Amino acid sequence: MNRYQRDLFYKQSAKQDFLLSKTELKPEMAKIKSSVSKDVKKELLKSFPDVHFGKQFVEQATAQLGAAANFGAMVIRIDDFKSHNPGPARSNGAGLHTQVAKIINRLCKREKGTWGLLEIDLFGCFFAEKDATSTQNLGHRLKKSFSKNWDETVSIGIAVHPTIHFNNNQILENARKALDHAAFFGPDSMILFDAVSLNISADKLYDQGKVKDAAAEFRTAILLDPTNVNIRNSLGVSYGVLGDLDKALAEFKIAIGLDPKEVLAVYNVGLVNMLLGNQTQALESLLKAGRLDSEIFEVAFQTGRIYLDMEQPQKAEKFLKKAAQLRPASGTAFSCLGECYAALGMNAKAVAAYKKAVKQNSNDAAALSALGWLFAAEGESLEIATLFCKQSVDIEPDNGLFRHRLGRLYLRADRSEDALIHLKEATRLEFDSTVFIERIENRRVSKAS
Repeated sequence: MNRYQRDLFYKQSAKQDFLLSKTELKPEMAKIKSSVSKDVKKELLKSFPDVHFGKQFVEQATAQLGAAANFGAMVIRIDDFKSHNPGPARSNGAGLHTQVAKIINRLCKREKGTWGLLEIDLFGCFFAEKDATSTQNLGHRLKKSFSKNWDETVSIGIAVHPTIHFNNNQILENARKALDHAAFFGPDSMILFDAVSLNISADKLYDQGKVKDAAAEFRTAILLDPTNVNIRNSLGVSYGVLGDLDKALAEFKIAIGLDPKEVLAVYNVGLVNMLLGNQTQALESLLKAGRLDSEIFEVAFQTGRIYLDMEQPQKAEKFLKKAAQLRPASGTAFSCLGECYAALGMNAKAVAAYKKAVKQNSNDAAALSALGWLFAAEGESLEIATLFCKQSVDIEPDNGLFRHRLGRLYLRADRSEDALIHLKEATRLEFDSTVFIERIENRRVSKAS
């Protein structure tokens, strides 16, 4: 792969190589996404004829709160809900939802709160004139009541108004995010909405491909905790993926200022500088990241790759070997290692590395093209070498180098017309093949005369 193609490869792939420390929900703790069934509504309405459900509850409750100066909100999840049958009555004659609702209803009556069922496993509550401390105290009282009355547990997410710029209608959603945060601590947990709750929410948006929304969530998290290194780095990653490299670099540098040993931010500074073409600065950051943690695949891989770009394959070798050891299933690592060996004149090792790359990814056009070219150079079957190079062109027809190599092999096989087609196309794609085009055309003139 020449300099032109590496630059193109960087632009296409490097943005995917930013590193952030993502928070992921445990599968067993993931929230059930389900509306409230008719059976559950019917069950609750028998004991609580005035209860509201879903969106209707939220609208009714926020209307009651009006312009309240402060209030608290809870979202309560029935833990291990999947193991229960929510419809039929339980052994003591009361359905699961009714049991939970009775405990919540008693507290709401005493504290002038209002409650409803948001989803099949989620209850919501609002309490007027409550701050964070008093709402948390109510949460503890609820949990104590549950533990006295039944064996099952609940988890609770809490949020309060006012919280920075959030309006009344957003507080219950914040409590939901706090509940997702609580899931990290297992059943029977309770969390007050904070910057980490938003970080978890932003990570979920990022995983869904909603990077702009994730960036907005990370920015809000920073308002709650400006010194959170992980959130700063994650916001930088979002900016980087969105292509705003200046903003990304600024956030990574803030993260490093807060913690100079934050390896992900140090690495990400290197990656941004790679994308900006600042090779010296990029290499400095990548080497520093490697000193902080030598067992991160991306750090080893990008360090080796930048040494290749700087035409220093002898220095690239150890980093690319390390990357391949750290992630043996990475075809890209073996492809770059093959390029490194080829640049060092170690053709046998280059062929072995490229074979591993193709084994991992049969559509790796760069590895196929290089493998075919090396086979020809080593005197292997010209037919097989040509086949590999043709495969690479079939996969990436707009790659000038791949066209050039195929044209050269066709020329060696005395297939001048086929060679001319690919050599002219290579030149059109800005890979200069004019010397070989002229050679073919001169042969034509000689034969004609």
